[in-house]
Amino acid sequence: MAKNDVIGLAKSGKATTKKPAARKPAAKKPAAKPVEKKLTAEEERDLKAKAKVKELLQDSPITTLDKKEDLLEFDDNPPEAPKGVEWLEEQVTLLNQQKEALSAELGVVQAENQALKLGGGSNDGEVSKVVVQLFNELQENFIKMGIDNRGMGNFRIYTPGFLNRMIKFFPFLGQHKRY
Repeated sequence: MAKNDVIGLAKSGKATTKKPAARKPAAKKPAAKPVEKKLTAEEERDLKAKAKVKELLQDSPITTLDKKEDLLEFDDNPPEAPKGVEWLEEQVTLLNQQKEALSAELGVVQAENQALKLGGGSNDGEVSKVVVQLFNELQENFIKMGIDNRGMGNFRIYTPGFLNRMIKFFPFLGQHKRY
């Protein structure tokens, strides 16, 4: 029977729901005046800094963004017509001449480099003479001082090791080795 009542109510078209009660509008509160916020020391410093920057950059072209008349100017003349085969042949011959000159210069530099490698890297004859003189002097002192009872040389540096080290650093001394 509840089914029939529900169907009957739906067909009858009568409103079965209650209308909501009208609400009373809430009393409007007067708007509070904004409270001035006290600035901290950092905020005051930031404001002063911004003001100083504005003052300093007042006439600067950075901030005013004045565009100067530094525009590129293009030639009104159209590009030259394509050059022919003759021009290309001239360019190739010029490049070949430059290549030959650079190849000749490279050959000279390689020859100098090879000479330096074989000569020990020193072109200064006086340095070579002085090093040879020092080597001979040490060698003579080693031979002259002789050996003590323990088989150690009386010359207190370890001369063979020192001389071998000199030969290692100055390979041209190997020609003068006598021990």
